[in-house]
Amino acid sequence: MAGQRKTLGSLVQDAPPAPSPPLSRPDRADSSARAAEAPPPAPPAKAPAAASDMTMRSWYMPKASAERLAALVDDVHFATRLPKHLIMGALVNVVDRHRAEVEAEARSAAGE
Repeated sequence: MAGQRKTLGSLVQDAPPAPSPPLSRPDRADSSARAAEAPPPAPPAKAPAAASDMTMRSWYMPKASAERLAALVDDVHFATRLPKHLIMGALVNVVDRHRAEVEAEARSAAGE
């Protein structure tokens, strides 16, 4: 099998069989057994209030810098349990307040 491409048909044929439904109990009717096993309906997902104000952007950047940014966002997220989009907004605010430092760092990295 090594080096062979799998087709969708072969994957379906190789798939394990679906689990069989649980056996009904002799002391209960089938309909009540199914009703007792059915989980309650989940509440609808709550969308962010300003979802229309959200956007996604991409920039090319060094892999190490991207990994550091992701790690920083994760660290703040796990420390505060705040949504990551709020953390990214806070990062932009801090960078804006320290713009001169950012410009100096970028010039230094460029060799200027």
